[in-house]
Amino acid sequence: MKDSATLTMEGSRFAHWYRPALRSSCQAIVLAGSSFLVSGCMASMIGDIDPNSEIANSVQQEYRRFVNYAEPELGTHETTADGKVVRSSMQARASSGPRTPPMVESLPAGGAPASAYWEQRISQRQNKNARAVTLSVDDVINRMISQSNQLAAISDVPLIRDTVANEATGRFDPFIFADSEYESTEQPRSSLLETGTSSTAPENLADDRFTSEFGIGQPLITGGEVRLSQRLGTENSNSDFFVPDDQANADIALEIRQPLLDGAGVLVNTAPIHVAKLERDRSIAELQRQIEDQFTEVMRTYWTLYAERAHLLQRQRLVGDLRGVAEQISARAEFDTLAGEREQAAAAIRRAEASTIRARSGVDNAQARLSALLSDPSLYGDRVEIIPGQRPVRKFTDVPLEDVALLALQNRPEVKSVALQLRAAELQAEVAKNKLLPDLDVRAGISNGGLSGDYDVGNAWSNQFDQTDVDGFVGVRFKMPLGNRSDRSINDRRRIEVRQLTSQLRNVSDTVLLEAQVAVREARTAYEEMRARQAQLAANNTEIAALRARADEGLESGSAFLATLISGMEDRTESEQRLLEAVVSYNLALYQVERVAGTMLSSRGVEALRIDTGNLDHIAIVRRALGKDRLPVGADSNENLLVNPRAIERGVGGRNGGQRDAP
Repeated sequence: MKDSATLTMEGSRFAHWYRPALRSSCQAIVLAGSSFLVSGCMASMIGDIDPNSEIANSVQQEYRRFVNYAEPELGTHETTADGKVVRSSMQARASSGPRTPPMVESLPAGGAPASAYWEQRISQRQNKNARAVTLSVDDVINRMISQSNQLAAISDVPLIRDTVANEATGRFDPFIFADSEYESTEQPRSSLLETGTSSTAPENLADDRFTSEFGIGQPLITGGEVRLSQRLGTENSNSDFFVPDDQANADIALEIRQPLLDGAGVLVNTAPIHVAKLERDRSIAELQRQIEDQFTEVMRTYWTLYAERAHLLQRQRLVGDLRGVAEQISARAEFDTLAGEREQAAAAIRRAEASTIRARSGVDNAQARLSALLSDPSLYGDRVEIIPGQRPVRKFTDVPLEDVALLALQNRPEVKSVALQLRAAELQAEVAKNKLLPDLDVRAGISNGGLSGDYDVGNAWSNQFDQTDVDGFVGVRFKMPLGNRSDRSINDRRRIEVRQLTSQLRNVSDTVLLEAQVAVREARTAYEEMRARQAQLAANNTEIAALRARADEGLESGSAFLATLISGMEDRTESEQRLLEAVVSYNLALYQVERVAGTMLSSRGVEALRIDTGNLDHIAIVRRALGKDRLPVGADSNENLLVNPRAIERGVGGRNGGQRDAP
């Protein structure tokens, strides 16, 4: 039985160990299984990559380092009653993988305070002479996808890169060849053995020869080539030794050529194809990035338009309140007001009216920019008033930082692009290493010939199978440059490029993880700021109400009080604007979390499909958010290029001539 002193000492040691263990519990939970998830991310990113390769290991190491220094921000967070964001006491994680950030527009908006009067009036028309068009976020996304000229332009790039990949693949297409030649010569004899030893032998040797060769060849992925050829010809000579006359000849041959060192091997010879396909896949990742850029810019402009319209309402309210004060001053002009007080109120009205003009210009500018981003001619001009129909989200929504970081490594096109570049560089380095070997080529083949007179080509062709035994040949060619500085320099350059891209992949991974941390932190900060701005506006409203009550009771008057009242009204309008900006910032921060996680498109069912038109295919950006939208004619289901870039290969060859019905 241990005494109490011993127990106390051991208890203090346990507490000393337990506290840091408790602080790092969330970190331990995150690291458990993260290696497998990141490896899976890399493997899904590049189809033939080894999950244990340098590419996957580099990303894993950066993620582990990120989890170590970001530990205070890991785990699920919640809000307190006063709007503070704190880490949740429950940190249990599901084993099904990282949680996906929800679509912002699908979140419950949450209740708006009574002081946010503009949220009820934002949908009212501000231009009575224009046609009102109310757009939700869904409407804006659909218009962007179907009409954006920017998306139409960038969607052709993967198809251009696909033609390069097909061009590289065509190197191994079988080919047919044919060659014909007629030759007529007459030369002075240099020996009696050329024309004959008789007295009647000609002085000159004359020869007429016609040769035709045709066949089929097949390049081999090992670097060699196989040819099957048939030669047919006729020949006649004035030599006494030329027997028989009017000859027809035939020769069939099978030949193979194969390098054994430099240029040998499947990897070396298919590397150009793989590099071209990796470059094509990079262009699809770039397409995803540019769609996300366009989407983000459209959302920013949409909420900017919302903010500008609300800002105009706030300024109009300020003008109305100041005019009410001016009317009260005019009504008491014969009793206790001074001329300076009327001028003071008039100056405040003019300041407010000037800010209203600027706010109206902001509305027009935001509306024009949104129309241009959507490339929608029906929204152009002063005859259209765009009314945002989406209510902003005020309710706190949190996605654990570790989930956003894992999703970012898996989905972000920037990481995909550099990983694909690194894989291509590794292939090129293997080719450069092979080029250091000497040239050693082997050539072998078999042939058989036939001969007939009277220009009987058919008989000569028949005789080639049984007139003589089969001929054979084999040969070797060797070549090795001394010093080999050219190939060594290329090999060094490729190895340096691999090293550079490995560092670049680590850097991009660091940047993506940092963006995830900043985005999650900004969403939490923006929520706290929104709650603080809401409390500030409530305090301003209380102050204005107290000043009005004292004025109505006749307890306050004079220039000093008027200046205080006008200043309070202007401060309240500034507080309203700051609250509005905080609300918009919070909503944009939630969109940024989706963007950083790389789920902005997939969660809304945005896909890129190769469409067969029977002529030149094109890539259509479509949306199937609910799984029930009709596909364009010529599109195949389950071929989303943003998820499976290799699906673009299935479009080659003209599927059904573009006559497929939409499902």
